[in-house]
Amino acid sequence: MLYKRTEYFRFTFAKPLEAQFRILLDEGQKRETHRGPCQLLNLSPGGSKLFAVYNIPLDNEPIRITLNFTLHESSLEVSGLLVWKKPFKNGFTYGFEFDENLEMEKQVINELKLRRQSGVDDQDGE
Repeated sequence: MLYKRTEYFRFTFAKPLEAQFRILLDEGQKRETHRGPCQLLNLSPGGSKLFAVYNIPLDNEPIRITLNFTLHESSLEVSGLLVWKKPFKNGFTYGFEFDENLEMEKQVINELKLRRQSGVDDQDGE
């Protein structure tokens, strides 16, 4: 699958943001795995780059996941596809493309603005 990033901005965190994910096993039955830890490296209204120690197989097709994280004040849960994977240090980085959801995109933008205004990511010189 080709990965085309057409986002108008991508926010890179000074320190990776802790998050949790679940792999969706069978959407018809709404089965999913237990939560696994991951870190968000960057974020846009439509997707994210994340790091996890887990080797999730993306050989044949993208994998559906739900991702839970808190940017500033609100806890967010987004669903979408892992569309690429690259080995990185002691784990893997993944490209995560959110399902299209205009309300979620607005919420991500607002939370990113609040986070930036609070100066959370200024500590490392950004």
